[in-house]
Amino acid sequence: MCEINGERLLSRIQTLGRIGFQDKTGTTRLSYSPEYQEGRRLVEGWMREAGLQTQVDPVGNLTGRTPGKGPRLCIGSHLDTVPGGGMYDGAYGVLAGIECVQSLKEAGYASRRPLEVVGFIEEEGNVIGGTFGSKAFAGVPVDAAMEPNMAQHGLTPEQVSASRRRGQDYRCYLELHIEQGGTLEQEGLQIGIAHGIVGILRYRMRVEGFANHAGSTAMSLRDDALVKTCRMIPWLMDRVTETSPELVCTVGTLQVFPGAVNVIPGRVEFIVELRGPRMEVMDRLIQAFFQQFQAQGLTGEEYIRQSPTLCSPALIEESRRLCQALNFSSRDMFSGAGHDLINMAQITPSMLLFIPSRKGISHSIQEYSAPADLVRGARLLLELVKTLDQKEGAL
Repeated sequence: MCEINGERLLSRIQTLGRIGFQDKTGTTRLSYSPEYQEGRRLVEGWMREAGLQTQVDPVGNLTGRTPGKGPRLCIGSHLDTVPGGGMYDGAYGVLAGIECVQSLKEAGYASRRPLEVVGFIEEEGNVIGGTFGSKAFAGVPVDAAMEPNMAQHGLTPEQVSASRRRGQDYRCYLELHIEQGGTLEQEGLQIGIAHGIVGILRYRMRVEGFANHAGSTAMSLRDDALVKTCRMIPWLMDRVTETSPELVCTVGTLQVFPGAVNVIPGRVEFIVELRGPRMEVMDRLIQAFFQQFQAQGLTGEEYIRQSPTLCSPALIEESRRLCQALNFSSRDMFSGAGHDLINMAQITPSMLLFIPSRKGISHSIQEYSAPADLVRGARLLLELVKTLDQKEGAL
């Protein structure tokens, strides 16, 4: 019988988390930094200890694979952190994958298919751009905005192309992750079964008023763009809340013009970001927003549209079945954060699984998941790997 070595997994999470750690700040392991290189070498050593043949591709993705022929069963996540981040985001998924392979090896389990663990570089996007490593890996076009950053680190389009894998070489991709939100903890559940990653819609909004003297213009005669904006944003937030618990809306930037203490605001510009599993629902909300406030000077333009990424229905169903068999409480959900699965799902059936995050905190020194949850997630991953290894036919 195969069992996860929980003590080893937890020890490795702590050991890796100390690389780049600063007291009262958190862990900083930016891609291509000395700390990142040190962490990747450590993880590569653990991969070899688990019996994996390792390789670092031209852009810096680390892979470890068992010998064998046929499509690979791939487990992965990322090894980089945000500045002052936690020790679980990304790293947990990579180390849990290594632990699964090592536990299978120690139990004498002979896999029918090659098993591969990937530690992606530059998921966080603080150096080159978001999910750069897995974009190169999956052959997803690299954004033009990334090219100057690539050049600064001596990376060429040829290296990106040389890092591309073929979809036909993969049976599936599995990513185990901390939730980075508070839903599982709030509901007292152990596992999140992701149906996918939400779509993103961003608009540049503009509200026109009339700039005038702040002292001599009576309140009844003002056309204050900021006052109007302060009524519009709560209206939109209320509509989003009423529409679906799976939707979120954020206004994180706002500029007031001309921006003087003694001038009534004549124009306000702000960004609306919507995230949700259905683009058409978000489109309807934006149109309702314009219809409600266009006469009050609201205009806007879309500048980012990213469709949802969907997990494999077969892998969702298998994950549900295993949670029931293992007596793990679970819920279906969508991920509000981006992950490397966004790119991997374009070349192979993919699955994203979550464990609870304490207080929903991530990208912070306070990021934490309980040891029992970390081991439980790895155990589910192990059983899923075994099941998919033995399962006949396409997924």
